[in-house]
Parts: sequence; structure tokens; C-alpha cells
Amino acid sequence: MEKRNKRWTLDDIRAYFAQHDIRISVYRLKIFEYLINERTHPTAEEIYQHLKKELPAISTGTVYNTLRYFLDKKIIQQVNVEKNEARYDATLSWHGHFKCLGCGRVFDLNIENLKLSGLDGFEIFEKHLDLKGLCPECLKRKKY
Repeated sequence: MEKRNKRWTLDDIRAYFAQHDIRISVYRLKIFEYLINERTHPTAEEIYQHLKKELPAISTGTVYNTLRYFLDKKIIQQVNVEKNEARYDATLSWHGHFKCLGCGRVFDLNIENLKLSGLDGFEIFEKHLDLKGLCPECLKRKKY
């Protein structure tokens, strides 16, 4: 039920949670809504900062625990473009990421016709494609 170009409603998320046997809470709904609709690959701290305006009682612990729960349920993935920076992504289909070194944003990349060689006899458990550089806006501003 991945809707890349359409915003998810809370009803969509409730149905998705039911399909994945996820108990519903306001915090879970709002954290997933932010991840699935904003697609900014936020850190846990960024999620907390965004949601505390709307949900003042939310804690960083709730955000971290909910993200761990979502990871265990396999409805989000952790993105590690930088070694010491865990970001989260609700897009589960295989895609790459581009991190702008100017503004710090992380963009999704579609992967088409990628050919790899030298893997005969190997079993692949994970695949990641992470690129770094400057986004068009930072290139225009010569920000780096």
C-alpha cells in the first residue's frame, strides 16, 4: 500500500496499521503520518521537534520507541547516509538516497537498470545506494 505521490490520510494509516497488526495510538499515527507524507528522511530528533508543536506531551523516548517498533514491524527503514546519523524512511521499495552536503537534505533516488557484476555465488541480504554532493539549489547558491 505504498502511495508515493498521494498524501496518506489518517484513515489510510489506520487501515495500513490493521494490515500489519499494529496497535493504534495518537503518537504512532502522527509519527507515521509525518514519515509517509513529508518524505524528508528525518532523524528522531527532527520528528520530535516537528510533532511537539502539535503534541506537547510527546517525549523523545516515545519517538525513539515508536521508531524501533515500526522498524521491528518492517513498515519503515533506517537510512544511514552518514555514519553517526540515523534517519527514517517509510518508503520500503528499493531506492537510493542523495544527501546534499550544502543544506543537509536527503532526497530519494529512483534506481533503474543498475547492473552489478562479480557477485556470482554470493547471497545479498541488504542493498543500499547512497550518494553525496550538492543539490541544484545549493549549487546555484554555491553553498558548501
